[in-house]
Amino acid sequence: MPEHVLITQKRGVPHHGPVSPDCPVECLLTVLSRMSFNPLTRAERAPFPPPRTVGDVLDLYARGQLRKIGGLGRRRFSEIEAALVLVGLNLGQRQQPPAGAEGPAR
Repeated sequence: MPEHVLITQKRGVPHHGPVSPDCPVECLLTVLSRMSFNPLTRAERAPFPPPRTVGDVLDLYARGQLRKIGGLGRRRFSEIEAALVLVGLNLGQRQQPPAGAEGPAR
């Protein structure tokens, strides 16, 4: 586990410094609601495994795959996108397909 990440035993909420792609996906708990975090980390009905790191989430974002996760509609997708920007990750370097390119959100 990276040195800047400390998961508290009682709450499971990370206490950390800067968020990087190498951080566990739990690092996003500080900026995401459970309504977005839980479906994201379960990746229900998705044709891929659940993300384990923030980098995995970035990759799913870049490939337009987040929309394939059950329970992530437009509102939750937007929250995840905003959270990635809020923690300082540059989404401008990622290619995001248009909303209609991956089909409707479930």
